[in-house]
Amino acid sequence: MPATADQVIEKVHGLRDALVEAVGEAVRIPSVNPRYPGQVYDDVVGGEGAVSRYVAGIYEQIGCEVDVFAIEPGRDNAVGTLRGRGGGRSLIFNGHSDVVPPGDLGAWTSGDPYSGRHDGERIWGRGSTDMKGGVLAQAFAAMALREAGVELAGDLILEAVAGEEVMNHDIGTTAVVERGYRADAAVVAEPSAPPAPLAVVPVTPGLLWFSLTVRGKASHASMRAEAIRAGGLGSAVAVSAIDKGVAMFMAIRELEEQWGQTKRHELFAPGHFTIHPGVVTGGPEGVLVPFVVSEFMTTEYCVWYHPDDDPADVRAEIEQHVARAAQLDPWLREHPPEFEWKLTWPAARVAADHPIVSATLDAHELAAVGTAYAGRPEVRGFAAVEDTSFLCAAGIPAISYGPGDIRVAHAADEYVLVDELMTACCTYALLAMSWCGVAGDAS
Repeated sequence: MPATADQVIEKVHGLRDALVEAVGEAVRIPSVNPRYPGQVYDDVVGGEGAVSRYVAGIYEQIGCEVDVFAIEPGRDNAVGTLRGRGGGRSLIFNGHSDVVPPGDLGAWTSGDPYSGRHDGERIWGRGSTDMKGGVLAQAFAAMALREAGVELAGDLILEAVAGEEVMNHDIGTTAVVERGYRADAAVVAEPSAPPAPLAVVPVTPGLLWFSLTVRGKASHASMRAEAIRAGGLGSAVAVSAIDKGVAMFMAIRELEEQWGQTKRHELFAPGHFTIHPGVVTGGPEGVLVPFVVSEFMTTEYCVWYHPDDDPADVRAEIEQHVARAAQLDPWLREHPPEFEWKLTWPAARVAADHPIVSATLDAHELAAVGTAYAGRPEVRGFAAVEDTSFLCAAGIPAISYGPGDIRVAHAADEYVLVDELMTACCTYALLAMSWCGVAGDAS
């Protein structure tokens, strides 16, 4: 391998301009997941398919067997299979084509969210880090192998899938698996940072989404004193759902603090597992004005739970904690808070000493010589969730390693560093060689 590794790295760097342009072109195709909350499906559907078809064209240039298919019209997946000569292990390179909405356009100081602009150091735009940069770095790694004349022993399967941003894995990654694309291991090109760029990531937390609604009793806002002061009529006249909801908010915050002390994992920073109150709404029914004592308060929570925990146990723990807190309040004892569980995203787990982890560590170390990312990369837990969950669930050991930083994903002024992109591309190429084997290489 060392005799050909330098040649392959040289080919990757020769493709630098083409890779940067390809990432920019993909970013310029708006591909918001049409099922993302707040979207009008018919207005945005089709972008994922357009990106996948664009990537499929690159797979064709490489010489892959190409399969473009959709479970939902306009939401195509692209698979490119680079057939090996036989006798080697197979490998999947996976990434998603969908992105989240750009949000507040006024917050984008870098320009159009879909500009795909590059300034020599960064490529800007929605999806650059999450994760069109990684998808194309994987594709160009395969292109560099072909240009260097490297024939793999095992199959290399390249995938650009739809649906990841809202766990639509049934039309994306899981659909691809069910179509027959399996391998001895998989690497998803999600952005590795934080806390370290280009970390090797064998584990993710799990994710739960739930809402908690507290009900009150409406009256004229001038009756607040009667409702809350000693000697007043209390719940006979009114109950502020927001006051009661804040009490439950603080109870869940207390549980989150307990998690910060008790739920630890060696690959995650202390306190990583949290119960995030992302959206709060409340007020009188029908019209949100402050002239009526509030009738409801609903908080939407995003739960990042420990990868070793059973999601059913996590749900029970949260529900029991809220129930105990509600028992301390006469109104809430009779009108308990209402849970609605909306999403369960399972954790992904691969042993830190699994061969795909060590092979990726070795490939990066060789690929990153002389770069800002030189040395042995860190092995860390992923901050969020991703499609490794569904590859692992299908029995395919899957880790993630990719360019970019999740702190700029889903935010204004998203970007990916070109140097990171290039190092990742080199790593993918060398990993394919070491994992799949090189045809005719007796070593």
